[in-house]
Amino acid sequence: MSISVLIPAYNCSSTIEATIESVLQQTVLPDEILVMNDGSTDDTEKVLQSFGNRIRVYSQPNRGPADARNELIARSTGDLIGFLDSDDLWHPDYLKVQQRRFREYPNAVAIWTGHVNFRGNDSYAWKDAPADSNERVEVIPPLEFFKRYNSRTGPFSCFSYCCVPKRAFAQLGAEPFKETPTEDSYCCSLLSLIGPVVFTSTDLVAYRLREDSLSNDHGKSFGVWVHTFELLEDKFNAEASPLLLEEFRAAFAAKRRAYAKLLMGMGRTAEARDQFRKSVQNSANPGSRAKSLTLWSMTYLPNSLQPKWPSRYRH
Repeated sequence: MSISVLIPAYNCSSTIEATIESVLQQTVLPDEILVMNDGSTDDTEKVLQSFGNRIRVYSQPNRGPADARNELIARSTGDLIGFLDSDDLWHPDYLKVQQRRFREYPNAVAIWTGHVNFRGNDSYAWKDAPADSNERVEVIPPLEFFKRYNSRTGPFSCFSYCCVPKRAFAQLGAEPFKETPTEDSYCCSLLSLIGPVVFTSTDLVAYRLREDSLSNDHGKSFGVWVHTFELLEDKFNAEASPLLLEEFRAAFAAKRRAYAKLLMGMGRTAEARDQFRKSVQNSANPGSRAKSLTLWSMTYLPNSLQPKWPSRYRH
């Protein structure tokens, strides 16, 4: 089996060298490392050139990580595709473990590992314990994965800790990633349509937290998340099992409610009411509809009687 590693890169000159080095230091080396310079205006290109023929670099005008990943997938040749963001780092045994899972679970459509969070531009010091010590491996059926992803995204929140068999992308189509910054959510939702995923509990990825992340602005991120569900709706209506479709509609309604509450906190009442109204229509579940109707009705109360609507920014 062959392994491709795909890295979108945009204005990441301060971190991309350490990211690529973490790939080159793997105990199981990939067959190819593909990097998309997505219209960087800093010294990213210079850093990438320093690696010579150890990596393959492509360039395009800035179109965002979703487009960069889609382009790299089309150019990749590996049986297993590993994704890595330009500021994250892999444990030296990351690909060794992922390769093992790929062989053990040939029907899996995605393979995840645990991760740790860290801050700053420095590298991450891994502990000396073997990567496979105390590991717990779980096979998650499609419906359960969709439920868990939409209730607690954390373990699956970034593709830096995920590998996907190339064959899965033949089923997902030419654009498995869409709608920055929720491109991961879009792809994870699609994966739930085609098969189970595998999760290895061992922390094998260091995920770099950024204060300037768009995800800190809930108003924007939830708005894009709602649009992501709108893009997925026709595909789920056509391809999802009855139980998965029911779960999709309930999650869609919940996303609209969350976005509507943020809109109320931003003083955008008319837009919020529209989202509450649509959330009633999204799900036939009585409990979901009751929540939406209750919140919708509250928007018509005097301001002094309304609940404290959430802030758009994460604190």
